[in-house]
Amino acid sequence: MRDLPVITMGDAVLRAWRQDDAEAAAAAWADPEIRRWGRYGAMVPDRGTVGRWLDWNREQWEYGLRAGFAICRAEEDGGELMGSIMVRDFARTASAIGETGYWIVERWRGRGVATRALDALSRWALAARDEGGLGVGRIELRHSVRNAGSCRVALKAGYRHEATMRESYRYADGFWHDEHLHARLPGDI
Repeated sequence: MRDLPVITMGDAVLRAWRQDDAEAAAAAWADPEIRRWGRYGAMVPDRGTVGRWLDWNREQWEYGLRAGFAICRAEEDGGELMGSIMVRDFARTASAIGETGYWIVERWRGRGVATRALDALSRWALAARDEGGLGVGRIELRHSVRNAGSCRVALKAGYRHEATMRESYRYADGFWHDEHLHARLPGDI
């Protein structure tokens, strides 16, 4: 499998996770807001757990199951971790449907980082393989109806709201939440 690309988005990039990101990722996951809406649970992971997650990200890309990116300031701007974004499951189905998710470090929230990263990731994933993309035919995004910020990001990044799914996921608070289903297709670009 080819290397995960670096996707440029102005003053920031989407790039493969590296082991030297472990401290910043562990600090980000200590944020209750990231744990509240994330799919990783309510526990604050230690550096070792994050290190294994970073290795797992690389392995998942090698197997063609998940493309996980660190959202970072461009290296000339210090390379600071701004968040995380991924697309997964794109190789598991004949119809090439992927699912995306993201989180943003607290100091970078409200600055359009998530929207720009979601748009950049989506353009890459929806582009044809012969154009350097994944050739995905559809990307879905799910979020709790209580997470208004993720809903705004999805809509601004061109993801259309398609449905509200009742009690579709148990979040870190232990309760089943209704979720919005958004999707973006190649023609939506």
